[in-house]
Amino acid sequence: MLLFTKHAKVRVVLDTNIVVSALIEKRGYPAEIFRKLISEEIECFTSQEILDEIEDVFKRTEIVSRTLQADRESILTNFKIYAQWISIKTKVKTVLEDSDDDKFIECALDAKADFIVSGDRHLLKLKEFKGIKIIKAKEFIDTISGCL
Repeated sequence: MLLFTKHAKVRVVLDTNIVVSALIEKRGYPAEIFRKLISEEIECFTSQEILDEIEDVFKRTEIVSRTLQADRESILTNFKIYAQWISIKTKVKTVLEDSDDDKFIECALDAKADFIVSGDRHLLKLKEFKGIKIIKAKEFIDTISGCL
């Protein structure tokens, strides 16, 4: 189990599917993580490439038809405000089955993140990369709940 000091915040990169899930299901673990982001209990890091993907997914018909525009705008605005933006310098070729997922690992490496939170099977299959734990939303909440 990871131990964090009282003043150190958990550093995390959220996969697109976590942000989308926070939008769709307001009572789920992804929404709880998003609330922790907004209340600044965790430090979330993102890149332009990740934000571009989130914005693209939010425009998909299946997302637009299931959500309110105000909710989409609120999630995007809060993500832009509370996530810390970094410029990606590290390039990796790690997720062989879906190289598009490498952007999350690159962001986590450059941010010196503790976790990547994801629902993506390609990323989750790695379990860990260079000391960065890759876990599902429930596992993340369970892991940090005793530390915050």
